[in-house]
Amino acid sequence: MNLSTGRVVIIVALIVVGLAVLANGFVDDSATLATSSGSPAPTGGSSPTGSPTGSAAPTPTPAPQTKGVLFMALNGTDVAGAGAAAQTMLTDDGYKAPQDAADAPVQGVKKTTIYYRDDDNAAQNKADATYVADTYFGGAQVKPLDAEVDSMVPPNVTVVVVVGEDWASKLTK
Repeated sequence: MNLSTGRVVIIVALIVVGLAVLANGFVDDSATLATSSGSPAPTGGSSPTGSPTGSAAPTPTPAPQTKGVLFMALNGTDVAGAGAAAQTMLTDDGYKAPQDAADAPVQGVKKTTIYYRDDDNAAQNKADATYVADTYFGGAQVKPLDAEVDSMVPPNVTVVVVVGEDWASKLTK
């Protein structure tokens, strides 16, 4: 083997080792990768030696509901009608709003945030909120419903859209 062939072999070996480290060196805190690839999520529960590890298996992410989800739209901007526009867009696609859009408790919101009710059905609510964020609001932030917003929302609402300037600015163009 000549010197240049040896270098190529070393470079290829380093690339393979680097890819292995990248693939296995980071903890994935969601089951979405396993479920989206078509592979079943790991069921875990014991170490390779067969002894219990003490951790529960990850819960697979449920498929989002795209019709009939109860939501509320709140306008966090000074753009008049931004919350109502978001509500109309979602109700036109089959979402249900039990009451009219309102102003958010805080104005001047820069980035649209989609909140979900963090209750016994939190996994489904989060899946629904993530779908709404990705489909309608360009990948908006998704967070558990906080107390300040929760106080304005009917208890049966599972997804809350707080319209920010990033989305509202598109309405004025």
